Amino acid sequence: MLLKGGVPVENAQIELVASSPIEDASSQPAETPRRAVTRTDANGRFKVGPLRGVKMVHLIGDEMLQVHLAIRVGQEDFVGLSDSGTGYSATWDVVCDLSKPKKVGNLVTYCR
Repeated sequence: MLLKGGVPVENAQIELVASSPIEDASSQPAETPRRAVTRTDANGRFKVGPLRGVKMVHLIGDEMLQVHLAIRVGQEDFVGLSDSGTGYSATWDVVCDLSKPKKVGNLVTYCR
């Protein structure tokens, strides 16, 4: 759910992006990010994903992915959340309030 000051935000663009944060040993560029895009409804609700695409093949170990949720309201961009992991698969049930920023290291996010 996307809110601003507790009020639902309608028609905001929500984009879920996953990419490989490192390049492989052959020095080929990192994989093109996988994306899924949706919009919030009149109640600020959204569902985005799953991500589809070609998975990088690794000789040893699982794929490592950087995942983030990008929010665009009009011309303003916000980072909903950002995470990374190995063999990554996530389902988030989040509430994002654009009037309540949360600082995580150097990154400001809006979802919890």
